[in-house]
Amino acid sequence: MNTPKTPVTFDDLFDIRAGAPDMTMGLSPTRIERIDDAGRWQRKAAALRELFVQTLGVEPPLDCELAPEVHDEVDCGSYRKRRVSYQVEPGERVTAWLLLPKPCPGKRPAMICIHPTTALGKEQTIGNEATPNGQDRAYALHLVERGYVTLAYDLLSAGERCYPGCRAFDTAPFYVKHPAWSARGKDIWDFRRAIDFLQAVPEVDADRIGSIGHSQGGGITIDAMGLDERIKVGVSSCGQWPARLSKNPFHHARTGWWVGRPLLRPYCWTGKPFPVDLHELLAMIAPRPIMAITALNDGGYGLDEVEALRPAWSNLAGNVAAVYALMGAEDHFQSLLHTLGHGFLREQRDAAYAFLDAHLKPKA
Repeated sequence: MNTPKTPVTFDDLFDIRAGAPDMTMGLSPTRIERIDDAGRWQRKAAALRELFVQTLGVEPPLDCELAPEVHDEVDCGSYRKRRVSYQVEPGERVTAWLLLPKPCPGKRPAMICIHPTTALGKEQTIGNEATPNGQDRAYALHLVERGYVTLAYDLLSAGERCYPGCRAFDTAPFYVKHPAWSARGKDIWDFRRAIDFLQAVPEVDADRIGSIGHSQGGGITIDAMGLDERIKVGVSSCGQWPARLSKNPFHHARTGWWVGRPLLRPYCWTGKPFPVDLHELLAMIAPRPIMAITALNDGGYGLDEVEALRPAWSNLAGNVAAVYALMGAEDHFQSLLHTLGHGFLREQRDAAYAFLDAHLKPKA
């Protein structure tokens, strides 16, 4: 067992430096105080966003026309399936599935459905993996059948975007092209382009777009929502593990295969806290709704360690919930803990879909 030997808390979420108006000029003493109002929290959230962006590396100039195209459309009975593509950066197009419910009167809420770490990429989310595990993660299919327009695209290095001669999720060629950036930065950029695409779809209500993902897709949902307010609601299943609880924080900054944020490696080596951890990322989303679904027997932890971990996760959720309360949005944050391992099973999906319905569908 390798559970924390001392209590791990996330109470630092409410810490902020305070002092006289001239403190930023270095002219007066400062102190750490507790955040007690929404204005102070928003100031801290802005600083956290700046720190998080720094960990993503240097984003190159990528602005370009979206240039969307529809390649074909298939009638699937209860929905229509369009094969579409659009430009994410100059010279790079992404192919995606756009699923539209039938009938589709007026403008519908839409969901970006980000796949987990699977070589199948977007195909898993639309139901093209026949295994029980694959069907559990077919959330683009599940949600179109609930009346949402859904968009499923391949993450960089997966599915149709797997680099020639490389296994799925090998990001080495990306760093040859963008040595100062990061794969997670690219993920977030591509996510933003997906929002751009959906906002231009005539059947979509541009003000009712959400995101859902399991594993890798859940982590991207959290990170992207922290930076882009156009996403109105999100669900993350087994998406992220807080670095201060992680058995191996190099998961975020590997030296090979999928290399997420190389700039975090010095923190991994020295044991210093990450500049922005999971509790801060979740709180940055406030007051927009987010459901974080977490398996306690995940991230290298076994069932025999669950009860030792539960207080830390409860403390994390409690602190994030307190930020939401500060913003007057107590019911917009939900933390769902379970011990069913790294999956997205029926019980969790039912809760997730009900959460999305409550926040994206018109009230009766």
